[in-house]
Formats: sequence, structure tokens, C-alpha cells
Amino acid sequence: MEKDAQSDILSELLRRFSQERILDEVMLIGSWCLAVYRSALAGTGHFPVVRTLDADFLIPNPKSLKREVDIPVLLKELGFVPTHYRSSGWVVYDHSELRVEFLIPELGKGSDSAHEIKKLHVKAQGLRYLNLLADYPRRLLYTGLSVCVPEPAAFALQKLIISERRLNKVKRQRDIDTAVAVLDYVFSNPSELNRLKVILRGLPGGWLKTLSGLAGKNHEGLSVLLSALRKSGA
Repeated sequence: MEKDAQSDILSELLRRFSQERILDEVMLIGSWCLAVYRSALAGTGHFPVVRTLDADFLIPNPKSLKREVDIPVLLKELGFVPTHYRSSGWVVYDHSELRVEFLIPELGKGSDSAHEIKKLHVKAQGLRYLNLLADYPRRLLYTGLSVCVPEPAAFALQKLIISERRLNKVKRQRDIDTAVAVLDYVFSNPSELNRLKVILRGLPGGWLKTLSGLAGKNHEGLSVLLSALRKSGA
């Protein structure tokens, strides 16, 4: 497992979440998942090293939170400073090595305003397609802690879908490259491939159409699989 200032800060943050017993109630998403995959799934596939300042935490179901924890105070103790976005009310937390953001799945028409998560004292941004990650959690060991991340197949599919919405061409290609690398791992592992099939069968038709177009350009295995699922009516 790589060791550097960023990963040290993230590890300490995860440890504090574990001490406060909220590590079970949040999901680590975004590019830091790759570090968890590399650590927990070593020898079973290759996951790219994508360096990012952002550590994104998804709160899958804010209404189900059991404990009240003042996360801003916890983050302040670790050297994080809040950055407020007045237009939306969203707050992120900045450290010299890392930026922490809180997100929730956006359903329905959505809203540009931040969502107040009272039990955690944070304001989270709602984004589309995060339910794809929230619906397929997996616990993996990272820095000695059981950390909740999306299943690799769900992670890769969501990366592909959101790449279509990227205005920045560099970020769009990075999303595609990351998704393709994780899909290569999924297709090399029979149990992961079975999970991919299960996930695909549960996706809306519009999402499958988007994936088909992207897969045709970027991943032959996924393209063939989607075509087979369509023909079988699954």
C-alpha cells in the first residue's frame, strides 16, 4: 500500500470516523476507491494510480443515520478548514493535502441547493447516478479498517456514465481510462463478472443505452456483454 502525506491524512480521517462509529454509515467513493482496491485486492488485478486532492464521502441514506457526530469539529482537529459556497450553501473541508466533500444521491428533479445532514452537522451536495454506487456497497480492508466502497463493477459503470457529462475533455478521458482499467479487472475475475451482470440487469434502459454507446468505443468486452443481455431480454 502506498504511503504519502495524502494517504496518511485519509487514513487518520478514516480512523477517526471509526472511533466515532460512523465509518459504517458513509461510503468512500471517487478515485480514492482505487487505493482501497489496490490494497485489498492485491494480486487479483491492476488498478491505476490516479492522484486526486478530493476525498469524496457518500452518505447513502441520511435518514437512516444512527449516531450524531459533529464532523466539522472532528475535521478541524485534523487541520481541515471549511470552504463555504454561498450560492448553494455547500461546504467542503480543505487541508494542505486533501479536500473532503460530502455527497448524497440526487433523486427526482434534484436541486442546486446543499442538503443539510443534521446528525453529522455537514451540508452535502446531491448528484445524479450516485445511487448506482450506494446500491452496491462492499467492505474492504484498508489501513487496518473495514471501509465501505462501491463494488468495482458499479464503480466502473458509474465512471463511464458520468464521463458523458464532463465538459472538461481531460477529466472525461481520465474517467473513461479509469473505468476501462477497472472493467479489465472485472472481466478477468469470474465472480466480479457475475456481479457486473447482476448490476447491468438492474439498470434503467436509458443508462444501458448510454453505456452501450460508450462501451462500443472503449471496451469490447462490455459492449459484447450488453449486446448479449439485450438479445436475451435480461
